[in-house]
Amino acid sequence: MNQNDKSKHATVMLVSGELDKALLAFEIATGMAAMGVKVKMWFVLYGVNCLKKPRGFLSWRKWFPGKRLEGFGRKASTDSPLQDLLRILNRDGATHIPLSQLNLFGLGPMVFHHLMVKKGMPLLETLIQDAADLGVEFCICQICVDAMSINIEEDLVVKAKVVGVSTYVMHTKESYYNSIL
Repeated sequence: MNQNDKSKHATVMLVSGELDKALLAFEIATGMAAMGVKVKMWFVLYGVNCLKKPRGFLSWRKWFPGKRLEGFGRKASTDSPLQDLLRILNRDGATHIPLSQLNLFGLGPMVFHHLMVKKGMPLLETLIQDAADLGVEFCICQICVDAMSINIEEDLVVKAKVVGVSTYVMHTKESYYNSIL
């Protein structure tokens, strides 16, 4: 692949489950996609939280996730009760993730949300939908899907591919721009 072809591809990896880093990742991805760049976004560990459907702490699906499905990166036969505990304690959805600084028991994200609305800035939920509409490809690490017992069809607000680290390496080799947040 020559340098001109590489300039049409970008890879953004979101490892952090923090609001400010997720906003930055999606701003970069949507900006590049709007300029005609093919963007692939990777989500690992807690970075997946922003793509999850928002579920409150007391929601039925949070406590009782339903039948564990094989396939799509999942091996249900090796699941542990600790995965259920992780699911219960983990915050789901773009509206429930904390700030990296000044979280203040959830007050920081509420203040930040208020300021973003007042200033007319796009919220994370909007950026996620814009990225999907612009053709950004969402990829989730297979190990993350299995360890955090994520059901791709039921738990996410967008369509995502479950792929391994070798695919990430190939994506970064094809890309002119690579970012890890």
